[in-house]
Parts: sequence; C-alpha cells; structure tokens
Amino acid sequence: MSAKRVDFDPHDPRFAEAGVPFEALARIRRDEPVYRTPSGSWYLSRFADVEAALQDVDTFRAELGPITGIPAGVVSIPEDQHFLSEIPEPRHGKIRRLYNSVLGAHRVKDIDAVIEAECHRLVDVMLQSDVADLHGQYAAAIPAFTMAHFIGVGAEAAPLFMQWSMDGTLMTRPATPGVGPHGPATHPYFEALLAEQRALPEPSIRLIRVFLEAEIDGRPLTDREIVTQLHFMLQAGVHTTRGFLTHLMNRLVQDPDLLVALRADDGAIAQYLEESLRHDAPVLRTTRLCTRDAAIGDVAISAGEWVEMGIASANRDDVVYEDGRAFSLTRPDARRHLAFGAGSHVCPGAALARREGELAVRVLLERVSQVLPVDGAAYPPLPGSLGHAPVLARLVP
Repeated sequence: MSAKRVDFDPHDPRFAEAGVPFEALARIRRDEPVYRTPSGSWYLSRFADVEAALQDVDTFRAELGPITGIPAGVVSIPEDQHFLSEIPEPRHGKIRRLYNSVLGAHRVKDIDAVIEAECHRLVDVMLQSDVADLHGQYAAAIPAFTMAHFIGVGAEAAPLFMQWSMDGTLMTRPATPGVGPHGPATHPYFEALLAEQRALPEPSIRLIRVFLEAEIDGRPLTDREIVTQLHFMLQAGVHTTRGFLTHLMNRLVQDPDLLVALRADDGAIAQYLEESLRHDAPVLRTTRLCTRDAAIGDVAISAGEWVEMGIASANRDDVVYEDGRAFSLTRPDARRHLAFGAGSHVCPGAALARREGELAVRVLLERVSQVLPVDGAAYPPLPGSLGHAPVLARLVP
C-alpha cells in the first residue's frame, strides 16, 4: 500500500501562526520534488531545481500579481505598473542599473554611521520601557529609516514608510481591486515628490534625478513608471527587510544561548545573518509564471502555468546542507542560500539588507546584556512570515 500523498498548500495563511510544516516539505523533496499543489500550481522543493529556475528568468517570469490582489497576474497588469522583478530582459537590466546607482555595495558603505546612530536612538527609546517590542520598535523601524535616507526624503518619512509596510499598502498597486483611482498612498506621495523635484533648476535628490534623466529604449520613463519603481523599492527595502530583521530579533529572544555565543565571538555576527537568511528565510516562496513549455526533471510544465519557488524548502535541502533543519553558527559556505534569489534577478538591495542586519544585531549586543522573553507572551514561529506579531522582550542595559 503506497504512502498517503502529502497535502501542502504554499499559500496556507496558517503558517503565520503555526509555522511552516518542514517535515511535510522534507517528504515532498524526497517523494515528489516537483509537487502539484491543491490550487494546480507547481511547487519546486529542491535546491538545485529552485536555483536553476530562478536563474532562468526567460522561462520563469517573476509574478507578484496574486500577492498584490490580482489573481490574473502580471499579464493583466499595465506595463507601467510592473515591478522591477516582473520586467522581462533586456529592459529589466536597464532599469536595474538605476537601482544599482543608489543601492550598490559601493554606496551602502557610506550609510553605516547613519544607520548605526539610528539603531542607538531606537535602543534608547526601548530601554525607557519595561517591555520593548523588537519588531515594531526596532526591526520594522530600521529599514523604514534606511530607505527614507537612501531615497533622499529625510527621516521624517520613516514612520510613513513603516506604516505602509504594516498596513499592507506596499502589497498593492493601482490595478489592485479596491485601490482608488490615484493608486495606493505611495503613488500620490511620490508623484508630489517628482513634481517638487522637477520644479527645481536641478533635482536635489540624486535618486530622483537618476530616474528623471534616464532614457530606456530611446524614451524617458513616465511618472507612473518611476513611481512604480519607487514603490517597489519600499516593498523590497522596507517590507521584506523587516521580515529579515524580525527573524533576527525573534531568535535572539527565543534562544538565550545564541546571545551568549554572539557576544563571545564578534565574528559570529556575519555567520548569524547568513544562517538566519537560510534557515529563517524572510521570503518563504516566490511565484513565477512559466512563459514557455519546460521540464523540471521528468515533469513537464506548460506555458501559462504558475510555479512556486520553494525557497524555505530549498534552503533546508539535505543534499546541499548537512542537517539542514538545524540552526548552526558554524555552517560552512554560509552564503550558499537562496534568500535573495539567484541569477541576474538577485535582490539588488542584498548588500544593504545585510548591513542593516549586522548593525541592528551589533548595536543591540553593545547596549544590552540580556534579551529576556516576557512571561505569557506568544512569539511568532521561526520562521514565520512577514506578519505583524510583536516580539516582546525585557532588555537589560
């Protein structure tokens, strides 16, 4: 008698509270690595398959339509509302260069002192309370502040950016049902910024100047195209990075031995970041649209079908990682994971996210001797999701 087939839905909202069923994913990797989900999409579970599919951007097109409330997907969305990851090559690469001009590793180094000072300020505020929320008061606040600085709009925009991450605004666009004719709140905000910058003899914000002066395929970008990419910068740079930093903080609260290990070995912080990205990937899966008939192993995938890249599963594949279920600060080749994607569409803000993570952890270790859980508090699962659960802690100076 054959074993019962695993029932797994990668979109199951219960994961946010109950955690990801990694035992089920291990069975899928073993028995049905290219898995047909209850909704009819394909779920890739093994590292090699996910990595190869992420690199094949022509066959597997990034698809954020459903998570922005548009089930028909990117093909039904006006092109001027396509986020960077959804834009096909070669146009993708041309627009990506605009991102790199402000988010490249050579520019990330210049912001260290600014982020570090903000981390200290946030710790000052948390230490004034008996109980701190390491999610809402720290992990969410840092990327909001950082993106406000990078975009060039000043720290006063940070609370607004954080609000848009928390209330779901960043996961919508003008084509999303229920969104008003002017688009989500980010759109009038950035439209006003563009108008203000255009009125100057020369734009004062470097990023805005780069977008306004750019010509792609022989024409300048429209305001809607620029606003769409600025919105996506916030989505990736605030919303997703918030998930990464929240996982870092959540694990520090739940694992007191980890805090001791990091304090004993300053060099372990970098390893901690990478192991968190692998083991507690902030993006558990990402959707692709198959653009032409393809095959993964002996499974045929037809053009027009949805394919889920099982990052959470791939990052624990025992073919690649010895005891991939364990969280280890001594894992070799620590950066070998898919948390930031792979190939030509790898996350352009990866260097910045790593700097934010390192500074957030480093400052907390400098300022706090203990991070204690709160009796009776419920903590998000590890890994969970980009949810909104607080990470409560008592901080001992």
